[in-house]
Amino acid sequence: MHVNNQEIKECVDLRACAYTNWYKKFRKLTFDSVCIPLPQEIVKYLLDEIIILPKECYSNDEEGAFEDDNGAAGGNDDDDDEDDVVQPEFPEFSQTLASAVSRLGGAVFVKTNWNSPKDAFWITAGQTMCCKDITDIYQLLKASGICKEDLGCHNLPIFDLEPLADACSSTDTDSSDSSASKENNQFLIFKKWHDIHPGTEFRCFVRNKKLIAISPRDWPQYHEYISTQRVNIVNDIVSIFKEHIKPKFPLYDYVFDVVRDTKDRVSLLDFSPFSEKHSESLAFEWNELLDDCETIDEDDEEEEDPEFRYLNSDCGIQPSKRNNYGIPKDVIDMFRASSSSSSNEQTSTEPPNTLDDVINNRLENIFLNQPDDDRQTT
Repeated sequence: MHVNNQEIKECVDLRACAYTNWYKKFRKLTFDSVCIPLPQEIVKYLLDEIIILPKECYSNDEEGAFEDDNGAAGGNDDDDDEDDVVQPEFPEFSQTLASAVSRLGGAVFVKTNWNSPKDAFWITAGQTMCCKDITDIYQLLKASGICKEDLGCHNLPIFDLEPLADACSSTDTDSSDSSASKENNQFLIFKKWHDIHPGTEFRCFVRNKKLIAISPRDWPQYHEYISTQRVNIVNDIVSIFKEHIKPKFPLYDYVFDVVRDTKDRVSLLDFSPFSEKHSESLAFEWNELLDDCETIDEDDEEEEDPEFRYLNSDCGIQPSKRNNYGIPKDVIDMFRASSSSSSNEQTSTEPPNTLDDVINNRLENIFLNQPDDDRQTT
């Protein structure tokens, strides 16, 4: 299979940003985590569009009730379907998941090597990313299109990547597990759950190993804390970057996310490639970030402070991408088509209804009633 240089670079970036490839180096900077290899049978199950939870998600009593509800014990209509839909079971893997949850204190944040199932938060009972048992875990992963993309791609040949990977790597890169990674490069990541206020999360953009920009993760929402702590936030992030991240992370261009909840305390959340395809630019436009990169002098040892862009005043409720999750794709497409048609035909100055209008007006109560600090995102 022919692979061009851009594809090779993309795959090298993805591999470097995979959680399992950087966690050991930065263990002291991030939250306690457990990395669980995904057997192929589990990957196949998670990629299946039909949401059927494994038998281990039900106790004996619950399983009996489940059968009654679906007609196995007392119904007639579903008898013909029993042979078509088989409830899977993964006792050993499910026990591994339960043990990991217990090891991390009974509550975890779940993600794959690159992304979390943030598009599936709506499926859990409390509409939260906090998982306390295997049922929460299986539900989130099965309902997440984002995680399905993770599990279904990033499969460029490993051997084609080694020369560029070696060139991009730092001298202290641990390659002891390289043979294992070739056999299984798909993992499930459990992070010990922490209640994180969204106003304390920041995304940082690095180009040619220089920190060029910082944006709040919860863009475009206003947080007074950011305005009052602006200088200290920048100083603390720059400090952890220069002292710990820059010397150890192998790529020259990348994005990293942190939590800065109090002075002199910054925790690393994740890494992602420096590209529009894999990372949201939030308060910036990608053309701005790329234009800034062209002016960077690689030989200039004195670095300017990164640009920190944030809202300095409360502009009211802003559209949130999170509101799109949980709405069927055909409904989203319908409103987008309607909005486009209206904008072409409309002659008055009144703006047309958009998907954000509908979501913010009709689902506003759901999201406004949720506590801001009941989430952890990566």
